[in-house]
Amino acid sequence: MKVLFIAKGDLPDYQADTIMHGGRSVLGSDFVDVNFAWYMYKKERQLYWNQRVPDGGNSYGRGMTLHGTLDECVVDRQNIEDKIRDRYFDFVIYASATRCNDYLPLVSKHYPIEKIVLVDGEDDQNIRSELYGNGMLFKRELVHSNQKNLFPVSFGAPKEKIVTNVPEKTQDWATVIPGRMETYIFTEEKPYYKDYQKSYFALTHKKGGWDCMRHYEILLNGCVPYFPDINGCPIETMTSFPKELCKKGIGIIESQEINESYFDLANDLLNYTKERLTTECVFNSIAEKIV
Repeated sequence: MKVLFIAKGDLPDYQADTIMHGGRSVLGSDFVDVNFAWYMYKKERQLYWNQRVPDGGNSYGRGMTLHGTLDECVVDRQNIEDKIRDRYFDFVIYASATRCNDYLPLVSKHYPIEKIVLVDGEDDQNIRSELYGNGMLFKRELVHSNQKNLFPVSFGAPKEKIVTNVPEKTQDWATVIPGRMETYIFTEEKPYYKDYQKSYFALTHKKGGWDCMRHYEILLNGCVPYFPDINGCPIETMTSFPKELCKKGIGIIESQEINESYFDLANDLLNYTKERLTTECVFNSIAEKIV
């Protein structure tokens, strides 16, 4: 399988970056990214982060979890227009269709709608008329999917960053409290992850949109999310997320008892994350609807 992945590639975009990490992990060099998303590559990010984003701490999410995760890979980005005309790629992904539509007239001329993926990873719930009907539309904050060629899509976690086992717990709550900026004290990934690993619980909730990389960072570190508004999440949003398991976490907190049931839940959540919430799962969920 050969896939052309098109995104703006200038600054982090968690939905596009989730798909890119998963696609590259699954397909290697047959997953061709244009434009070149420099911040996704270990060497490029290390060399150029400070020059291109003078204060990395001010970039959304501080560049943690997904960024700087990919090894250099020999990818042929030459003659893209000729390859589109020749249908060299099995399908084309516009991973941030509201922000980048490079080559779209050419792609639309040579590929059927069923081979064009348009991803809308914005926080709102609007179904954009300029996208719907022009490809297979994957919407992150989706309310209803009872329309043809309309599907949900979510964030995901790099499998290599998921802890093997639930770590030892030494504090009740993780430091970061969403929306309280004075708690955003971590500027590096390792201590940020360590704080979740040693915590029984971590608060998370809907902000701009329901889906949020923080949910996955909590889970991949073997911590139980306290997600108090999870009951309000639309059925078609975050469809792969362990909503029912998170509701059990609310019950444990309300009972104010940390016992064997906590560790059973923490293990269930960690296993679920490994099996269903990786970036590869996200990419594969798209590919299986296209190929």
